[in-house]
Amino acid sequence: MAQEKLWDDSEAKPGLTISATELGAYARARFCPRCAWVRLHVKNLPYQSFPGIFSSIDRYNKLIVHNHFDREGRAPPWLAELGDAGEYIDPPHWSSFKTLDEETGITLRGEADGIFKLSDNSYVIVDYKTSRYNPERPGMFSNYEVQLNAYALIAERQGLSPVTKLALVYMEPATDKETAEEPDLVDAKGFTMGFRAKVVPVVLRPTTLLPPLLRKARRIWDLDAPPAGADGCKDCLAVDGLLERLGGGS
Repeated sequence: MAQEKLWDDSEAKPGLTISATELGAYARARFCPRCAWVRLHVKNLPYQSFPGIFSSIDRYNKLIVHNHFDREGRAPPWLAELGDAGEYIDPPHWSSFKTLDEETGITLRGEADGIFKLSDNSYVIVDYKTSRYNPERPGMFSNYEVQLNAYALIAERQGLSPVTKLALVYMEPATDKETAEEPDLVDAKGFTMGFRAKVVPVVLRPTTLLPPLLRKARRIWDLDAPPAGADGCKDCLAVDGLLERLGGGS
């Protein structure tokens, strides 16, 4: 039976586009519908910043991996547990790496960090994280799980099929005291910082994980006014405090 649409072609607001990263926020244990509504409806939010160094590290990470493929014809040894990857796919830009969810009318888009083709002609998609992995503190793992499964869905619909594996690759900075004492890290141009890779598999389940989150996003998008925030949401409290300070009320 065909899935019933949550929107009508004649509605005023069918054209919602949401990133895989934003959709991941809908899986958080502390999800706030009011904040989600604001992010969907208010563009160019103030006080937003992302340190440029992390973007530079991400780009450098991809170049290191791709250059190793070009030289050696295979993935770096620290990616070997992903399988026999003999080539990489240049990840498409987010503007073209997208798909329409027919049920909700939402266009889901994103840009994967790494797509590799395995010897059995299947694909593995990875996302690089410049941080230390701590299984005792999963933190943003639910976000990342959604993000990778969204990439898998988009990839398969664009012909990169089948996707058989997903993984987070944590690039942990080697900044301990013992490593810093190694003399070869310093040269006339500066110093070298090393990274240690930790591969964390992510369960592939786009057909069960994504639809409920897309429906939730559609319901929030269709609201004409923001819903109530989550109890104790720090961002909501900050917004209310700002409005009160500016004399605008809440």
